Amino acid sequence: MESLNPWKHTILTLSLTRLGLASLVPSDFRFKPSIHPLYARAGEAWPYGVIGDSWGSGVSYNTDVLYDDNRDECLRTKESHGPQMEADPNWLGHDPSGLRDAACSGSQLGDIVAGQHQMGKVGNSPAVVVMTSGGNNAGFGHIVDVCIYHSDPTHNYGNPYWNDKDGSGDCAKALADATEYITNPDRMPYDLTKTLDDLFDDPASKNPDFLLYLTGYAQFFGTDYDPWCDFEYWSIPTINPSNYDPYLSKSLRQAFNDRVTAVNNLYKSTAESIKYKAKVRFIDIDSHFANHRFCEPGSNYNEQINTDTHFDKVYLWNLNYPWQITGQGAPSAAAAAGNVSVQEAQAAFNGGGVTAWSGSGSGGGGNKPENGWRLRPFHPRYTGYTAIKDAIFAQLKIDGLPKAQSASPTVTCYHAADPQNTCAAIANSKGWCDCGDGKRYINQPTGDPCAWTTLPATTSFDCAAPPSPATPTPTVNLSSPDCQTCTTNLGASNCGPTDKQCLVNQCKSDTSCQACKIDCSTFGS
Repeated sequence: MESLNPWKHTILTLSLTRLGLASLVPSDFRFKPSIHPLYARAGEAWPYGVIGDSWGSGVSYNTDVLYDDNRDECLRTKESHGPQMEADPNWLGHDPSGLRDAACSGSQLGDIVAGQHQMGKVGNSPAVVVMTSGGNNAGFGHIVDVCIYHSDPTHNYGNPYWNDKDGSGDCAKALADATEYITNPDRMPYDLTKTLDDLFDDPASKNPDFLLYLTGYAQFFGTDYDPWCDFEYWSIPTINPSNYDPYLSKSLRQAFNDRVTAVNNLYKSTAESIKYKAKVRFIDIDSHFANHRFCEPGSNYNEQINTDTHFDKVYLWNLNYPWQITGQGAPSAAAAAGNVSVQEAQAAFNGGGVTAWSGSGSGGGGNKPENGWRLRPFHPRYTGYTAIKDAIFAQLKIDGLPKAQSASPTVTCYHAADPQNTCAAIANSKGWCDCGDGKRYINQPTGDPCAWTTLPATTSFDCAAPPSPATPTPTVNLSSPDCQTCTTNLGASNCGPTDKQCLVNQCKSDTSCQACKIDCSTFGS
């Protein structure tokens, strides 16, 4: 382990106690009504299924994002990639959806065919099944807890990883156990191949066109290992502390990423083996999380704790207390301000741990939406699942599957210095386009560098060609009736004095402002 400063952090309230209000579901996201995906439906031209653990099901954290009223107590959420695929008309066309979402928070490899028998819940003859599983078997949830959060205030977790010289701390032992499980041929490699063999013996896989897609996982931390994060820590208050805080040191972040990569490599090599390559595809979702992991270069503390209301900074959930999610019901004024006591943390967890990774493998138990606040950390947020969905679509298109082949890809263009497409004040540098095939295309815009990233933010064009020439900025007559009405309406806005995005959104939705042709983005600068 690398040597860090051997002194106790003097701030008594740990990093999580400084959290502000956590982000809720963005207001501009609209979900389909909750349905029961395990029920039979008629007229399915091309049924497909989702199986696996909480990275497949998602983790519902309130009733608004529940996908199927918590059927089987699996916490499936509308935010995950399966329901997002179901709601995307680009590939479903006019055909009815055939989704069977059987993934379950807390499940393990043994639940795919045995256990929960998830394959028995995806229909009689699905054409495609997407599977994400193995993280629970490898103990990822336990690692997150003992290395980062320390959710049991009464437990002594031993030396943190950065200062564990003999590997006796809970974190070092958990990481070593994961490595042994992932790399031992008689353990995870055997469990994975046994699961695949059982899956292909299952009647549900007998469709002659059946394909299984293994999505793997995304690395949790930025791969540049920027030192700004070396002394960050997210553990909760404890009455039994070790001598040092569990800093997010480079060695710890790399240890997390290495084990995720090891699982992905096992998935990939298995899918590409002679035995399975005709029926199994590996989808590398990891690259789709680039620049959106924890501790990315140039990031900051607030971005790590999910304060971005559009989910566009970090694609992964961090830990937020329930009153920080709802904005009400804090146990004390101090807790509401971010200073959570040991007793308050202990009461909040009430014996439950952090993350849905460490479930029993059978669903149920603590799998309730009201526990989602402590089960969702280190799982994708809405935008993370959108990235996974895009990676799946790209592979479906490569494989020439009918619906994906007929879809018109959505091409989203960004500017390197302006990833949120605000174009308020950006340098004249390269931008990139996501062309819906899992790749990013670099182009050097000519003229106004904002011209191809603003109105509209999503543009369809030939990705191999330069972007269209800049559109001249329309002349705005501020004395016109429309502009006068726009000014009056915005002046009467209920937006807070510091909420610039609110004013931008109101401007964009105001018909007088649009007729005035005023640049609404100027209100956000």
